[in-house]
Amino acid sequence: MLTKKQKRNNWILTVVLLIVSLLFLFPVIWMLANSFKPDAAITADMNSMAAFIPPALNGNFFENYVSVLTNTGFVRYMCNTLFYAAILIVLGVIVNGLAGYALAKINFPFRERWLLIIMLLMIVPMETIITIHFLIIAKLGLLNTVLGYVLPMIVNPFNIFLFRQVFVSLPDDVYEAAQLDFCSPVKYFFTMVLPMSKTVVATVSVFTFLGVWNDYLWPLLMLTDKTKMTLPIALSTLNGQFATEYNVLMAGSLISMIPIILIYCFAQKYFQNGMMAGGIKG
Repeated sequence: MLTKKQKRNNWILTVVLLIVSLLFLFPVIWMLANSFKPDAAITADMNSMAAFIPPALNGNFFENYVSVLTNTGFVRYMCNTLFYAAILIVLGVIVNGLAGYALAKINFPFRERWLLIIMLLMIVPMETIITIHFLIIAKLGLLNTVLGYVLPMIVNPFNIFLFRQVFVSLPDDVYEAAQLDFCSPVKYFFTMVLPMSKTVVATVSVFTFLGVWNDYLWPLLMLTDKTKMTLPIALSTLNGQFATEYNVLMAGSLISMIPIILIYCFAQKYFQNGMMAGGIKG
């Protein structure tokens, strides 16, 4: 039973957190309100509270959203990004999962040193090795191809480490029982290990999707064919060389936020459980 003082403190904390949340949401509210306005109205309302108020509902209310979906390659770029994300989620779970399982359950020479290397690679920023990736892909003649785009992004040290931390806690008795039924290690991984590790699979899938959805630099370097470009590139093309339609740009930015919000709403439980399951283990 909470005391009056504790209840009062909880209310104060709730109000403070609500105010802080609103401060962070102000840019999103501003962008949402202005995404329905013509460009001239955005400029006129810039220095007043009207900037946070959407226009009256009329026949042109969704004009900016219709424009960004019909007059640009936005839909194609979004489909491209979803396609790349699907490929990388499947390959990432398989490749990183197998590597994490090997580090957790299979005894091989220098296993602990490989784990140390994986952990050290986690602190290396992508920007420091992106030039090396680009030169290798160019040498292989894979520039401007789907394979060249996804190949360097499959292996992820953090995902390997996350899988390893979860697989370490799996009981060995199940594998020993599977061996009695002549179950190979690879078959055991796909039929037993992955189904028992749904939380970490969901977590890695979310991380992979967000990485592809928000990635700008790598597709900008790799893809020159407009039919293969990704969503962040689409948003950058909405910035004109001499003038920018900010209303259309805001509408496109809000559309691009929808999948992320949906993933957070539906996968939040798995994401939290996966991160907790990936805590430091021996």
